[in-house]
Amino acid sequence: MKKLPFIIILDVENTIIGDYDMLVTEWYVLEYIYNICKKKGINAKCFSSDLVDMQDELKNGLLRPNVGDFLRFCNTKFKNAEVFLYTSSGYAWTNLVLGKNIESALKMKINRPFLTLHNSMKNDSLKSVANTYPLMIQTLVKRYPLLKDEKVSEYILNNRTILVDDMPNDLFAYTGRRLICPKYNFANDYDIYEKLIRKYKLNPEIFNDKDILAYLHERKILVYNENGNDFQKNKEYIAIAKTYHAIRKEIKKNKDGITKEDTYFKDLIKELSKKKIGDEILTDKNITMLNIKLLSKNFTKEDE
Repeated sequence: MKKLPFIIILDVENTIIGDYDMLVTEWYVLEYIYNICKKKGINAKCFSSDLVDMQDELKNGLLRPNVGDFLRFCNTKFKNAEVFLYTSSGYAWTNLVLGKNIESALKMKINRPFLTLHNSMKNDSLKSVANTYPLMIQTLVKRYPLLKDEKVSEYILNNRTILVDDMPNDLFAYTGRRLICPKYNFANDYDIYEKLIRKYKLNPEIFNDKDILAYLHERKILVYNENGNDFQKNKEYIAIAKTYHAIRKEIKKNKDGITKEDTYFKDLIKELSKKKIGDEILTDKNITMLNIKLLSKNFTKEDE
């Protein structure tokens, strides 16, 4: 049997992970503190922003349930599963932080390059398989020499390549290869200031610096410190503000139905396990059927 890859392209935001806005803020803060330390010669350990650790957040709900199970299932069913990430984020965040953290959480190798906004359509930022597929082939051709043949490469694209994405209108071409999933909106709620000290072992004395305190206030990070502005000096205000934001987030979470209890990839595995889905190819027709079924969740006893 000829060795051919089964290519899985995973959108990141709201597809395999939820809302990571707080982690981006954490990244910005770490970078700012690191640069202030270097600029002012602050004699304390300042953590490089290139080493942002989001493992706890990913393990506690940010990573969508059963993503790893789905990838391992595809490797068993279709053989030679090859995974790529395609994010709407920029190059630096994706390559320095996001991609490597997702790879660690999944405990499996993800192919390079990580595909980013840079690889999308320039005028409207739509994802482009036409732009990215040649890059994927360059990565895979050493392991799969048959991909040098354009006919084989085209066959893989049309029969053994899928893109999983929550956006139904985010792909410019090859839309028949797209599995559409519901948005996954789960967000971790944590104290960035507390994490900077606990996780990165930053000396609390660093936060006596007025520039750092001003930056934290600008980023809406609540910190009590007598060296800060009038808000940061007021312990009662900080306590009330933290309580207010915690309650507001909880109300919004309940209102929007945000939860980490999600079954999309579990349901997808179930559907792909059925005999009517072959082991060699996944057709456009199969994908259309899966999209209709999984988005409607119209499971009946006849389908079992």
